[in-house]
Amino acid sequence: MEVAGPILTAATAFSLIRVFEGGAWMWPVFGAAALSHLLAVAVRRIGLGMLVSAAASGVGLVFTVTWSHYGDTTVWGLPAGRTRAALADDLEQAWTSFGELSPPVEPLDGFIVSAMAAVWLLAFLSDWTAMRTRTLFEPMVLPIAAFGFVGLVGDERHRILTIGVFTAALLLFASIHRLGARTANAVWSGGEGRASTGRRALVAGSAATAAVALAAAIAAGPVLGSDEDPIIDLTEVVERGRRSSGRVVISPLVDIRGRLVSQAETVMFRVRADERSYWRLTSLDKFDGQVWTSRADYASRPTQLPSLFQSGSSVQESVQQYRIEQMGAVWLPAAFEPRSLVANTESTAGGDFGYEPTSSTLIVGRSLANSDGLAYTVSSALPRFDPEVLMGISPDAATVPELAPYAVLPPDFSPQVSDLAEQLTTGAESGYEQALALQNFFRDGSFTYDANVAPGHSGNRIEEFLSTRRGYCEQFAGTFAAMARSLGLPARVAVGFTVGEADPDDPDLYVVRGKHAHAWPEVHLPGVGWVAFEPTPGRGAPGAQNYTGVAENQAIGALEAAPAEDSPDLDSALAPEAPIDFDSLVPPDSPGTGDVQAEAGEDDGGLAWGAWIAILAPSLAVLLFLLVPPFKKLRNQRRFLRATGNRGKIRLLWAETVESLALINMTPRPDETYVEFARRAIEQVPLHSPDLRQLGELAAAATFAPTEPSDRNQWLARTWSLSVRAEVNFRVSRRQRLAAAFNPQPLFGPRRRG
Repeated sequence: MEVAGPILTAATAFSLIRVFEGGAWMWPVFGAAALSHLLAVAVRRIGLGMLVSAAASGVGLVFTVTWSHYGDTTVWGLPAGRTRAALADDLEQAWTSFGELSPPVEPLDGFIVSAMAAVWLLAFLSDWTAMRTRTLFEPMVLPIAAFGFVGLVGDERHRILTIGVFTAALLLFASIHRLGARTANAVWSGGEGRASTGRRALVAGSAATAAVALAAAIAAGPVLGSDEDPIIDLTEVVERGRRSSGRVVISPLVDIRGRLVSQAETVMFRVRADERSYWRLTSLDKFDGQVWTSRADYASRPTQLPSLFQSGSSVQESVQQYRIEQMGAVWLPAAFEPRSLVANTESTAGGDFGYEPTSSTLIVGRSLANSDGLAYTVSSALPRFDPEVLMGISPDAATVPELAPYAVLPPDFSPQVSDLAEQLTTGAESGYEQALALQNFFRDGSFTYDANVAPGHSGNRIEEFLSTRRGYCEQFAGTFAAMARSLGLPARVAVGFTVGEADPDDPDLYVVRGKHAHAWPEVHLPGVGWVAFEPTPGRGAPGAQNYTGVAENQAIGALEAAPAEDSPDLDSALAPEAPIDFDSLVPPDSPGTGDVQAEAGEDDGGLAWGAWIAILAPSLAVLLFLLVPPFKKLRNQRRFLRATGNRGKIRLLWAETVESLALINMTPRPDETYVEFARRAIEQVPLHSPDLRQLGELAAAATFAPTEPSDRNQWLARTWSLSVRAEVNFRVSRRQRLAAAFNPQPLFGPRRRG
């Protein structure tokens, strides 16, 4: 049964191939399952109780996750404040992405850690219910529930394979468990010598029966029902549910790092355009302190796009022809701001697309899984801004009710980041100048574009980004927008692609690859609308140089940023002369936010004494508690080896016997001889065995007799000592035995009497 349980856990974990992309998740998840089972077996065989086993399993899970994923955040191998912050960020990102991603998904650290915790708990509870309570149904409940959950969220890949593997493991576990329970006390014909052979035969027969049943089920499945003629058709019910609920879509911000790294050279789409532009997908306008998301309602209905032009607006008409190849998303890229769309393929005819006006987003209809293979033409109105006009706009735009949500920050937003934004924009007299000062801060040469940093833009990640000054467009855009909101500027994060590579034979045709994925901030200024800025080094939007001072630029390699070619035409006084030390904004001894930082317990990645004590004290207490029985066993072995001759060994056996008698409240008095104590114990307990009296006589002789006891006397003393200790163990409860096993007092020697 100790083998069947891990097999069932491994089969449950194997079903995750329907959820994750690639194999990076396998070693951590299967390793966690194996370690959890090994720890449960070790603790159980030592004889520790369930409470101790649960505590040991929890400590093991913490250190396994820490060492496998956050080793660079530890202090001397122990979890530190940075470990907790990194774990919280990863779990928050995983929770946010869970409702947005469609499997198979990239195995984000938060997903892997969650899977490790799930299989660890699964292994621990399965071992407990199977080996301690000896039940059959309970050990299978959690694996079945976990497998069913994976079946609900996973895709159709490997469906038959995972069902077959899991069912085979489940049948094997049930067979071995039931046979073990039925044959544990059975009497075998031919004696116990035939018992192992009989058990193996029963297991082999059960396995063969299970294999036949499994093969029959797999073969009969396609015959009993198919997509064309199912046994039960729930299509109408599902469609009715879909029509009655809103649409959940994937945030494109989640995919940026994956496109930049693993899909750098994959062609996303091709576009023929008469004007170069950023090809925008959507914008994210809600920041909850952890992640940027969208409040837009992507309903299953076509929405009329705005008219192409408005009189007096500073825009330039642009026509783009798109052919989507491998984006794998529901978004339809378009130059901001799209004003009309014409489908060039039958799949989007009849208005099978949606338009969300608040974010200016084009999206495919419900009948399409994604936009791959679509071809369409978009007419856009590209904004053209005059910097002198922008400089004369008042920064009090957030007073407009419609724009108030775009200036909202969570109540616990970092005051240090807000102070930095205030410091950077000192002297700016308009919202445009404030946004420009923020942009120039990120492009002053002290920040480095690096797609290898961890994804995310929570409060902790913003502070880390501002301290390390390394990140990619997600960090630059998200941090810029959050800092702009702290100043009262309505801001959001736009997601899309840079221009792409022009075809040498057709200069108006651009090939857009994964490495061109990009995010940038947009700030709303009264009278002109949403204005894009570019804080990311090595990037620059076409047609924006006159008001941003940033020349057009984009990625020239998978992870390489082109050198910045920023134009110094704009007022350079708005840019800081030197990089600002983020940590210096709050003095260490100042009240307010400085105290909060001190209380957080982090100092250069370490922990304050209070946090160290809070973490180490319980861990050391549990560790020492678990080590008491092994230490006592080791002490007894060393004492026996150190005992000289038969005389010393007999006296040691007497001392160990007296220690066991303390469990039934029998301890020798100072005025008693060995034999007198033995007689009193036999009379008062009473002990049915006379072995204690005989052992007392041997111990007295070994202590006071002038001659060395014989080897036979030592053997008799060992036999009588074991007999007495066995009777004592029979008389006490399991709880008393556990208390004695974990009592550390004998390790420190006998108490000295006054």
